[in-house]
Amino acid sequence: MKNKTLFLSVICLLCALSLSACLPDWASIDQLPWVKEGQILFEDDFSDQTTGWENVNDIYELKGYSDSAYIISVKNANSRSWAVPGLRFKDVQVSVDAKHISGEQDTNFGIIFRYQDASNYYSYLISSDGYYALIKVSGGQELLLGMEQFVYSDLISQADGQNEITITCKGEQLSLMVNGKMLHSVRDDSFSAGDVGFIVETREAGAASVLFTNFLVTKQ
Repeated sequence: MKNKTLFLSVICLLCALSLSACLPDWASIDQLPWVKEGQILFEDDFSDQTTGWENVNDIYELKGYSDSAYIISVKNANSRSWAVPGLRFKDVQVSVDAKHISGEQDTNFGIIFRYQDASNYYSYLISSDGYYALIKVSGGQELLLGMEQFVYSDLISQADGQNEITITCKGEQLSLMVNGKMLHSVRDDSFSAGDVGFIVETREAGAASVLFTNFLVTKQ
């Protein structure tokens, strides 16, 4: 059974540092001197429901453990919900298996990374009708990176097929993959480190649900 993999020897240090609003890059788990390239820093297949992810069910969203997966259901149109474990990473590869299970096919879902707060983060999104985008949210304002609109790719499994979504962050370089194939790469230096997790966004049609599993973070 896979559970969260953490470096317990640094948890106290990182918890103390988290009291600061602005953390240095060396406070990121992957920047510790004994961490090797390719090393697994964090993983969860959600078979253990005590690994610390949020359980929420209100009028806006449902998120929590569900049959060896983590579900995010957004209950309203033009809304979003995300989950992060409360850690900090800089140069890492993040991957997750995601499956759209209800709602319109243009629902966006994927990975949220270098997350600072609700108004400052990156997200790599795909949709079950075959589109993808890399988005920066800075000061609450959204900006597409390296593209003018969502881009279509037949590499994305459509309808309710499962997709392996992967983002690689190495310095300013941000590279997007789906199902083992490269989609897009761009440079941006707005956020150098932050939390990681997954996100779901609805469009005009309203509510949607996505299952996530096999969440993995490795050192780059």
